[in-house]
Amino acid sequence: MKKNITSEQILKSMTLKEKIGQMTQLAPYFFISDSEATVYGALRNLNINKEQLYTVGSVLGIGGPNEMIKLQKSYLENSTHKLPLVFMADVIHGYKTIFPVPLAVAASFNPEISNLVGKISAKEAYSSGIHVVFSPMCDLSRDPRWGRVVEGFGEDVYLAGEMAKAMVEGYSNKGKLGKDAVACCIKHFAGYGASEGGRDYNTVDLSRLSLYRDYLPAYKKALDGGAHMVMTSFNTLDGIPATVNTFLLRKILKETWSSNALVISDYDSLTQVIDHGLVEKQTQAALKGIQAGLDIEMASSVYLNHLEELVNEGKVSEKEIDEIVKKLLDFKVELGLFENPFSGANKEIEDKICLSEEHLNYAKEAAIESVVLLENNGVLPLSKKQTIAIIGPYATSRKLIGPWSLHGRDDLHKNLSEVLEDNIIFSSEKENFGDYTEKELELIKTADIVIMALGEDASLSGEAHSRSDIHLPNKQEQFYQAIRNVVEKVVVLIFGGRPLLLKELKNADALMMCWFLGSSSSEAIHDLLYGLENPSGKLPMSFPRNIGQIPVYYNHFNTGRPFDPKSSNIYLTQYLDVENTPLYPFGYGLSYANFVYKDLQLSSNIISSNEKLNVKVKITNESDTFGKEVVQLYIRDYVAEVVRPVMELKKFKKVEFKPNETKTVEFDLEYLDLAYFNQEGKVCLEDGKIAVFVGGSSDETLRKDFQYILKK
Repeated sequence: MKKNITSEQILKSMTLKEKIGQMTQLAPYFFISDSEATVYGALRNLNINKEQLYTVGSVLGIGGPNEMIKLQKSYLENSTHKLPLVFMADVIHGYKTIFPVPLAVAASFNPEISNLVGKISAKEAYSSGIHVVFSPMCDLSRDPRWGRVVEGFGEDVYLAGEMAKAMVEGYSNKGKLGKDAVACCIKHFAGYGASEGGRDYNTVDLSRLSLYRDYLPAYKKALDGGAHMVMTSFNTLDGIPATVNTFLLRKILKETWSSNALVISDYDSLTQVIDHGLVEKQTQAALKGIQAGLDIEMASSVYLNHLEELVNEGKVSEKEIDEIVKKLLDFKVELGLFENPFSGANKEIEDKICLSEEHLNYAKEAAIESVVLLENNGVLPLSKKQTIAIIGPYATSRKLIGPWSLHGRDDLHKNLSEVLEDNIIFSSEKENFGDYTEKELELIKTADIVIMALGEDASLSGEAHSRSDIHLPNKQEQFYQAIRNVVEKVVVLIFGGRPLLLKELKNADALMMCWFLGSSSSEAIHDLLYGLENPSGKLPMSFPRNIGQIPVYYNHFNTGRPFDPKSSNIYLTQYLDVENTPLYPFGYGLSYANFVYKDLQLSSNIISSNEKLNVKVKITNESDTFGKEVVQLYIRDYVAEVVRPVMELKKFKKVEFKPNETKTVEFDLEYLDLAYFNQEGKVCLEDGKIAVFVGGSSDETLRKDFQYILKK
């Protein structure tokens, strides 16, 4: 932008066609045929000409800094007003240095780790010429069958909101864009994690109460953290596709929340309102989009080919278009693109910082905090004197970084066998007991410890990768049982992007949920196995006992005829063939240390609306091992205008403990921590009794009640 020229002046000089072009995002290969960018989604004939192409406002994905510079130069040479393109991309858990998948990051229960992921990812992405990342995913999900649980922060709205906000602040330098910072686009608005049957792109049918209470708050926290954009979701809500849902985009986002964030469709989703059966023609889809408040159309040309017609017919005013385009131009100003259209794109810097030792160490730190120890009968940590046999599909595999790591490379990183090699007497990735020879089995039996590295492949998680059966694939349970029957001590490592059915593995001597931990996965697991680091992760989603329990989550409602194990009455809410409870509950995770909670204290038995309740608990590390404990605080409001959950996470802290150290951990609760949403989305709270629970898991807590009154 020339000096002293404003976005308003540029807008006045633009034709309607040029304005509409700014509202469109296309993939790089429309501009350069040899693009290295990876773009997923349905490919359609968009029916656009060269004149339209050089009005487009943004690009989806880029192959690297040199490609960005090449494309930007070509665009500026061919466009009338020389308005620089914005480059946006999917950077989900790292650019080239890959961090644990978001669900694993949530298991750290440490917002500082989430912030770190955003900060380092932004630095690397910025050097490649990316201005906006499509992350974080704020969709709460209680269904592990859904492939995209790997992208989110689990089943709890408070945890998801805290982790999302921290990641946004890491990406965007708390909303202050500049060197090494990128804008972020939160997704998917809204309710996408409630897709029926856990099937991607499927229908969502939520009550307004659940939407307000469980699903919307995480998006709001991410916006409060400085997110500049919001991506619509593929699902319908109340029978209306989210991409053209006026209630979501105008009433909630723009009116109730007073958000000025730009709204972009997900890939091709504006065209998909035709597939949903909401409209017959693209012209109608374009009208619905404008009416709902959709600012940018990704990967389709509905606006580009039909919006001008709607303006000429008087169905859309050019003033509406101007308001959107001014926001887009102002965004480009904020990104600094008029001063430097090539932003941070620099191949030399990208080569220097991406996968640097510093960044890999950060990735290892995040991985260590994300692992969850599910079982341990004392076999862990291992001793360097013990011999190891490591078997199973992940024994020698390098596919450890997980899905949605578009610029990551599995081949650059060590596998488990390589980092454990000093103690290994046998390793094999075969996962069928019958494939082992007698000689191999005899060698396995001589090992002091057998490590079974099992799990689902990264290709089984992510977008369009939902599963109806979340057992370990390829009969790995039978493989485990066969090995368990012939060896003394078995440690099982589970890799995956979702909660899996692990009931058959519960009798392992040690069981560790490793998720997909990114570039430094193997090094982190090595340090945890040998006690150089202490596991501190907690489950961000409940692990079901069987598929029929799904959805199973900790913050459910109580019911009429609640289950009572002491009752002889059979007419209670229960299954005949399985317990109501999950196999492993939300917030659960073991440590090599032993944390003992006692002496829960409340500052008062009665508080009013203008007072805080101080909560204290004493925790002792009754072991000779340093460790970190996630101290979790839950509440229960016994009686309210609407039924409230049996437990709700309201606070957590990750606290370090020296061997045999005792600490007093404190929390403050105030009105907004105790209040709730009613069916109209209003925050309210009445007089009544409220319970406070504090512990190391949602199923193991101390409890005290207090009385809340509006006025004393």
